[in-house]
Amino acid sequence: MPTLLETYREAETELLQGRHESALAKLTQVIRTDPAHLWSRFLAARALEGLKEYNRAFEIYKAIAEHCLRAGYPLLGLDATKRAARLQTGFESTLRLLADMYGLESDRIEQELELPVPPDLRGDLEVSAPPPAADKLVSTASSLARSFENARYPRSVPAAPFFSLLSAEAIYPILELMELRTFPAGQEVVREGDPGTSVFLLAFGEVEARESRGGESRALARFSTNSVFGEMALITDAPRVASAVALRESDVLELRREDIEAAASDIDDLTLALARFVRQRFLHFLLATNPMFAPFPREKKRALLEMFTSIGIPTDEVIIREGTPGPGLYMILGGEVEVTKFEGSSRIQLATLREGSVFGEISLIHDTPTTATVRAVRGGEFLFLSRSDFLQLARQEPQILESLKSLSAERLEAQRKAMSRAATPAPEATILF
Repeated sequence: MPTLLETYREAETELLQGRHESALAKLTQVIRTDPAHLWSRFLAARALEGLKEYNRAFEIYKAIAEHCLRAGYPLLGLDATKRAARLQTGFESTLRLLADMYGLESDRIEQELELPVPPDLRGDLEVSAPPPAADKLVSTASSLARSFENARYPRSVPAAPFFSLLSAEAIYPILELMELRTFPAGQEVVREGDPGTSVFLLAFGEVEARESRGGESRALARFSTNSVFGEMALITDAPRVASAVALRESDVLELRREDIEAAASDIDDLTLALARFVRQRFLHFLLATNPMFAPFPREKKRALLEMFTSIGIPTDEVIIREGTPGPGLYMILGGEVEVTKFEGSSRIQLATLREGSVFGEISLIHDTPTTATVRAVRGGEFLFLSRSDFLQLARQEPQILESLKSLSAERLEAQRKAMSRAATPAPEATILF
């Protein structure tokens, strides 16, 4: 008996080759053996599209969309909704379900819930059921792929990225603006150096962020189903600092900044929703990547973050001036700062710090005047912890102090080396003050 994974892989290959009937027969076997695997149902609908059975494919996508929305898989539900919309109209009930369950006014959302990952294929199972008879293949596959007879749905669902910040009035036009794109394995979603124009929601698949240095490509991170990436494009048109490459066939929901901004002129709450979304994303990034929070579990990280005050800093404002008492600890939630230091009469640029960076800790830890000037070259939102609150926190949570001591020692050494190279800047985001 072939394994489920073998049968599924054969179906994928046949679908790519345009052998739609053979692929559909194998996908029917897969769905019968493992009904929880949702992507097999998507592929069955695509095979039916290839056979020009558009009404049947539409009904499958519509059933998948409603199941995914009820089950807590909003991005996969949006994926299916967009696929259904390509075929015909008549899915108003799905849009209402999306707004009712995931919109701003929903009482079903539990903010603490993480977005669940759809079940993986149980590839080691053996496929024992024979394929349907040829004359019943289309009807059998269609009925099977849209059936969720034994599904059980939770009362509460996780928030959907961006969409859960929108009212029902705003969800519908944004759904129209959102483009569903499918990337085969090896294709770039974004290219390093290109202008950032879109944010991406990964509905299904796997994408790797890669950076080019010295002619070599280095992996930075991997994004799996339910991930959001490219959000820097929502606040700046700076070039992409890395490429994003699909590791397997991936469905990506793309929102272009210019489309969102244009829609915001007609939808009152869209600008506020966009600001909240960007803030949430960078808070998530800060908690996940900043070494200050590394020793703590997720709940403790959030509690520590709540001790900081949010402040707005305009472009060109001097935040810290060299030689003055350190006011406190800063984290960049949205914005960019330039770190400089005087050497005689010359001002030397030491570093540029962006979202997720910390500065101000050296003078706090060593109880010395600040050793550099920090100026905002792109204003935005910063998180601030005063000197007195920092010292109290350091007494309560000694792990934080140890983490920042280690970090400051590294940054002071980087500063020393930068100064000895006669104003050669240190690598970006390596010096914090």
